[in-house]
Amino acid sequence: MKKIVLTANDDRGLAGEMSMHFGHCSHFLLAEIDADGKVVDTQVHANPYAEHHEPGQIPEFIHSLGADVVVAGGMGAKAIQWFNQLGIQVVTGARLGVAETLDAYLAGAVTGIAECDHKH
Repeated sequence: MKKIVLTANDDRGLAGEMSMHFGHCSHFLLAEIDADGKVVDTQVHANPYAEHHEPGQIPEFIHSLGADVVVAGGMGAKAIQWFNQLGIQVVTGARLGVAETLDAYLAGAVTGIAECDHKH
């Protein structure tokens, strides 16, 4: 079972809107994917650090969810480094809705890392 976390601006799950800024998203969608690449379960988790966080807190929270992959609109270099240390794959540049982004990731159309270009 593969666990993928996507950043969201709301608590609507797969119907939600992707967050373009990883550190300030209000929610995370955790999707469990079976060996055939099918979504078997989803859970929405509020971001406990949306208003204020120290480096590493959000990556540690996502790690505690058992995530293998995190997909976000954008992410700073420090967060990417934390995820790398935790063994969690980072994918950024997602610009679609949550369900569409997950489908695109599973199809191999959303890949790679593009760091945020603003100060963190």
